[in-house]
Amino acid sequence: MRRVMLGALLIGCSLPAFADKGVVVKEDVCGSGNAIIETSDGWYVAAEHYSGVYLYEGDVVYGKLKTYGSEELTRADGQSGRFYIENWVSDIGEAFEELCN
Repeated sequence: MRRVMLGALLIGCSLPAFADKGVVVKEDVCGSGNAIIETSDGWYVAAEHYSGVYLYEGDVVYGKLKTYGSEELTRADGQSGRFYIENWVSDIGEAFEELCN
């Protein structure tokens, strides 16, 4: 446990100041490995999985979340993956629509 906490602390220190923080609220949306992430300021991000790690409900993630296009997202454990940010919206239902249509 101590090692995990230290790793998370080090990751937090190495992230650029412009990185957003979010928590995965829905995983494997529409059976494609996609995720919906709620940002710390209340937006829902529709993230389409391309490569690397999958995100699971409860994972804390860092990266440029409120943007469009391909982004590297990093979990608190230091593992990362490539995701295409479809959109960020104020309603979780809209995020589902982005990923499932």
